[in-house]
Amino acid sequence: MPGSVSARPSEGNGAVPDSAISVQGLTKSFGPQTIFEDVSMEIPKGLVTIVLGPSGTGKSVFLKHLVGLLRPDRGRVLVGEDNISILRGQALYDVRKRFGVLFQDGALFGSMTVYDNTAFPLREHTRKPEAEIRHIVMEKLDLVGLRGAELKFPGEISGGMRKRAGLARALVLDPKIILFDEPDSGLDPVRTAFLNELVLDLKAQTGATMIIVTHHIPSAAQIADYIGLLFRRRLVSFGPKENMFTSKDPVVKQFLAGATDGPIGMSEERDRPSDADGSAS
Repeated sequence: MPGSVSARPSEGNGAVPDSAISVQGLTKSFGPQTIFEDVSMEIPKGLVTIVLGPSGTGKSVFLKHLVGLLRPDRGRVLVGEDNISILRGQALYDVRKRFGVLFQDGALFGSMTVYDNTAFPLREHTRKPEAEIRHIVMEKLDLVGLRGAELKFPGEISGGMRKRAGLARALVLDPKIILFDEPDSGLDPVRTAFLNELVLDLKAQTGATMIIVTHHIPSAAQIADYIGLLFRRRLVSFGPKENMFTSKDPVVKQFLAGATDGPIGMSEERDRPSDADGSAS
């Protein structure tokens, strides 16, 4: 079984980038099933970090710990200087405002137009006048290529457009950190390529820290700055993309190559039971 790595990222010149999120000894179980054991990593500020792993390794559960939707059994998650793992009430709410989240299915309200879905966080969490809300919403819809679709309902647009609408909604509060939970799920290769280009554009325009859970190796190769690989409850490896794609670690090599020969097998990762807060996908 691979051991955990304590991952402090370094740049090619040996410099250590600032961390947006520090994960320290993250350990989580649902009943008798251990999802993580002593996972530690430093997520670099202003860059794209991709988290990979076989099905059942808890990648979505990992994201929920970052935003404080789940609490670890042991360890902590620091967002800047704030330990989000123990915060409650207004303090937790204030830290969460630094995040934008794009869920797998976009999580749009079916009875609302694209415009109203995008405006929802502004109306819910700010006291901005409608004229200012309209300016922000149209700016974000333009950023994701949805200007002209603002009056359509989620059921009237494609899956790719729903993803982009969900992303526009995630951006309206100008978050410093954006979490993507399998953003390419259900998209064809062309729409996945467009989404990848959009992520790179957002990185250049906003400077936000982005953490992406995906199974899509071509996306990781195209847009990642750093890559982490979860396997058998551990963080097997974490580092700059170039280091990961030249890694000699047998788990990393097999997963990135999509090969059948190696330590990852069909029965290595069992489906994990869901709990009330989310599944270990």
